[in-house]
Amino acid sequence: MIPATSHHAFLRSLSRLSLFLASCLLLFSALFISSSFAGEEGELWSLLPLNGGFATAVTEDNASSGSFNSNPVDFWISQTLQDKGLSMSCPEDPGKLLRRVSLDVTGLPPSPESIQEALSSSDDLDQVYEQWVDEALASPRYGERWAQHWLDVIRWAETVGFETNLARSNAWHYRDWVINAFNEDKPYDEFVFEQIAGDTLESDAALGFLVAGPANLPGQIGRDEESMRQARQDELDETIRTVSQGILGLTVGCARCHDHKFDPISQKDYYSMQAVFAGLNYGDRRLRGEENDRWAKEAEPLAEKLVELERDYQARQSHYGLRPPLGQTEVEEFQPLRAKAVKMWIDASESNASASLYELEVWSRSCGDSSISKNVALASSGAQVTASSFALENQTRHPDNLIDGGYDDRQDFPWRSGRGGPAWAQIDFQEPADVDRVVWRAGYSVPVNYRIEVQLADTGEWVEVAHTRDRTPRINDGRGADQVTVDGMTAEETKSFLELTRSIRQTRGELGRLQAGPQTYAAQFSKDPETTWLLNRGDPMQRSEKVPPAAPGVIGDLGLDLNAPEVDRRVGLAKLMTEHPLPYRVIANRVWQHHFGRGLVDTPSDFGRQGSKPTHPELLDWMAAFLQENNGSLKALHKVILMSNTYRQSSQPKAEALSVDAESKWLWRYPPHRLEAEAIRDSILLVSGKINYQMGGPGFDFFNQRGGLSDYHPKETFDESGWRRMVYAHKIRMQSVDIFGALDCPDAGQMQPKRTRSITPIQALSLLNSPFILRQSQFLAERAMHEAPDDLRNQIQRCVKWVWLRDPNDMELDALMGLAQEHGLEQVARTLFNTSEFLYIQ
Repeated sequence: MIPATSHHAFLRSLSRLSLFLASCLLLFSALFISSSFAGEEGELWSLLPLNGGFATAVTEDNASSGSFNSNPVDFWISQTLQDKGLSMSCPEDPGKLLRRVSLDVTGLPPSPESIQEALSSSDDLDQVYEQWVDEALASPRYGERWAQHWLDVIRWAETVGFETNLARSNAWHYRDWVINAFNEDKPYDEFVFEQIAGDTLESDAALGFLVAGPANLPGQIGRDEESMRQARQDELDETIRTVSQGILGLTVGCARCHDHKFDPISQKDYYSMQAVFAGLNYGDRRLRGEENDRWAKEAEPLAEKLVELERDYQARQSHYGLRPPLGQTEVEEFQPLRAKAVKMWIDASESNASASLYELEVWSRSCGDSSISKNVALASSGAQVTASSFALENQTRHPDNLIDGGYDDRQDFPWRSGRGGPAWAQIDFQEPADVDRVVWRAGYSVPVNYRIEVQLADTGEWVEVAHTRDRTPRINDGRGADQVTVDGMTAEETKSFLELTRSIRQTRGELGRLQAGPQTYAAQFSKDPETTWLLNRGDPMQRSEKVPPAAPGVIGDLGLDLNAPEVDRRVGLAKLMTEHPLPYRVIANRVWQHHFGRGLVDTPSDFGRQGSKPTHPELLDWMAAFLQENNGSLKALHKVILMSNTYRQSSQPKAEALSVDAESKWLWRYPPHRLEAEAIRDSILLVSGKINYQMGGPGFDFFNQRGGLSDYHPKETFDESGWRRMVYAHKIRMQSVDIFGALDCPDAGQMQPKRTRSITPIQALSLLNSPFILRQSQFLAERAMHEAPDDLRNQIQRCVKWVWLRDPNDMELDALMGLAQEHGLEQVARTLFNTSEFLYIQ
């Protein structure tokens, strides 16, 4: 009997014991599961050599025994099905099979005419099918389709993410590079190498891979040392995750704060891999190529023109006896005066911007000995400051910033006037001082028309000690001639001088653009990478030891020391990875995944112990070896899969097989699955006759803005430029696309190697009622009415054949006739777009 006073204590103890036992059970389960992934000596299965892991060669004995079909894919699938007591389904209907291939490979349905022409071209259906497959893989639409799969994996987008989410206006070059790489069937080892070290081959756009993830802009980062170190760690972590999960299928990022809990990846592995990318920076870089070469030639005569313009500028300055133009920092010296205050009147700032200064310093008389001179305009010396106004921003732009002694733009903030136009700032000293110079440091703008006055200590009189009336106009000052007055120059002479500065300004801008060359948002690299430290618990302020650049130990050894050249680090890692079987297993699985809706490994970016075990390990290793032996040709692997009987099976269910394998993961039938959002939208545009096949270049917009803090308002209607394939839409991070976001189109906030396939009411409502669907339904109806005027029955038959790629049966035709007669032909089109027969690959 438990005493009443001890009852609650007993329950608490029992609860703790239960939690402890549950934790032990979970740990034991994890260890047990992990061990099941290991090879004979406890190694991770995905790291074993292809001939020493699950791979078993397909030998002549297999073929002669009759167990080997003509396609190796079928051999491995049949072996597994036999073990499960299952068998393949019958072949799919030829017309449906051709549709499946087109949607799978290109993301677009074929036309009914093309299917009819193909099937009537020969009695040899295998020959017809193979030719169809070859044409699909050769289509430029293939690259557009399969590039999207890769962009999902690395969560590529054209905005920075986080709070500001500003646009990366030149990021689209990488998207185009990926599309072209797939269309050209770039060998996979080259595909990997160029994305890590493409600068060595003038493949600059490929380096967009390394900076595909989100990253804070400099203005979003705190100015203190800890914040800047933390932000740098976050940037490099995004790159490590992109490389390790995208190419290696390993969660190296889990070792940022401690050794990986499940996989053989140490914390030192993480920071050694970080050292490989220690010279990397996010931003724009030169895009070399034909356009770059053309710009370089155009820059040559412009450089000569600029020399002549600047020579004229110097001559005029000398002719009028003007002092040099104002810089970012100026020292105004004058005869020593005993003063108690200084006031700076800023009548105009460059290009009529708001007045802004980092510091306004007043120095005491030095008497020839600078060591005893001091800035008496410091808050620490008792000085006080007032100003005409100040701006209210995310950090204060108060006049107190003028006397805090800080002007480091990485961590200090300037004073800024609260409004444009004239402004003033005054500093009162704690006690009178003999002063002989004022120093100001420009903030967000340069003061170009100002007066500086000193208040005498004895009389209180204000005396002007400096002005800008004899200064040469700044080249970057965009004010009009009516706003500028210069001593010794007439109004016409001033106007002529400002026309010269404008010409210099424009020429410099154009020359700078041409000399910088075309720009692409991609990784930049410094020649002297920063030192990489192993961080205790991942804390950037707790540095432990220096680490050299290296790959994770399970991949191999780069053999580099702490001071290895930056480019050698990335080149070494890229070569080492493409010599290891793991990346080939990973990409082979991704290819399989997008042909069947599910990978042989169902965690396509995690081939570690926490990932799924492959359903057909021998087949996966065979495909990886096939890639290596066939020059890394993804198209060759596609064709092997597409030509297999496994792929060409019917998708119809069988009750007895469903009871054993409801998910069809053993592939006793072709698993039907809904099209992705992009393919649905593109297919609707194609069927309605409005699709725009323009390839490459900046994308079109789904929203009324491209980045920033404001709300995104989706566009409801599009013109021809907005009817391009969805892969060319400007990709905004963390923003769901109207209609298609509901259809599981990812927002690039996280890596999405495998999309969810949800079923929600919002999907049905969007596909029924959205302005896009209503308008495209109208276009499809108009297309049918144009081809079959005054014949409603024929119009409906045409709509059905374009959408379903078959003729309607009598019952379907009668139902659709009634709908059209009562509500119009566009409602027939709208209904067809919402059917499973259109939305699914079957």
